[in-house]
Amino acid sequence: MNSLLLPGGGATRARFSFEVFPARSGAAALALGHAVQHLSAADPDFISVTYGANGSNRGASLDLVKYLRDHTDALPLAHLTTVSETREAVREAIHAIMDAGVHDFLALRGDPPRGTDESDAGVIGSLSSLELVQLISEARAERPAFTSVGRTAVAAYPNGHPLSRSRSEDLDWLVAKQEAGANLAITQLFFHADDYLSFVDDAGKAGLTIPVLPGLMPVATSAQLRKVASLAGQAAPADLARELEAEGGYAPELGVEHTVALASELLAGGAPSVHLYTFNRHEQVLAVLRELNLLTPDPVR
Repeated sequence: MNSLLLPGGGATRARFSFEVFPARSGAAALALGHAVQHLSAADPDFISVTYGANGSNRGASLDLVKYLRDHTDALPLAHLTTVSETREAVREAIHAIMDAGVHDFLALRGDPPRGTDESDAGVIGSLSSLELVQLISEARAERPAFTSVGRTAVAAYPNGHPLSRSRSEDLDWLVAKQEAGANLAITQLFFHADDYLSFVDDAGKAGLTIPVLPGLMPVATSAQLRKVASLAGQAAPADLARELEAEGGYAPELGVEHTVALASELLAGGAPSVHLYTFNRHEQVLAVLRELNLLTPDPVR
């Protein structure tokens, strides 16, 4: 498998990155600011910022991207989605992010807004993730990055995209996004190392050469585990579910333990990095990285 390659740079050792989402209240914003300072101090490859369906939190996402740029040492990576958006609206969103000095994106088609589905008017007509990658490439060519790495990341689905008919179709689509300009993939959630390892092996045989980062989420509660299982499209590990229930549905240390075991197997199998979904908290993901010996010791002052 590939080590993580940075555009314009060389290979690095096994590394890590984080995902955060815009705060929904003033108190949550204060807590998020505290968390991202800790996350940035860990020296991640990047911190990605989510973006709601139909641009529902576009302004808040852009504000958080700017905060990361201005108040941390972390490289921000801005999510973009296309559901129910016109091509021109998406282009304007790309330019707004580039105007903020950020040229690194995660290109997603995104989920339909709540209360709609694929058959609703305006959803079917959305740009695909492939078209979004192409649009980012066009915008980047028009306005070259001067202070940013210039990644275009895309999603990968070890257990299959919900609308896909086969793994072969998934891989053809992923390779097409690579050919359109994507230089990094981040997986949807999964519970078993072989889900990722077999997917990456098949992807390489299909012609994929870009790094594929496994997306991992250390859960703290039974409710979070159920959410992850829904996103992963597979049943949660029965032992983890039982252990969480035995602790009253709340046991952050169990989520850390499970994620450490999974990440250890992934890294041993050749994964170049791990991408950690944070729930806008730093404690659990940093605990995972400590157990994996991926955190650089604090410099002597």
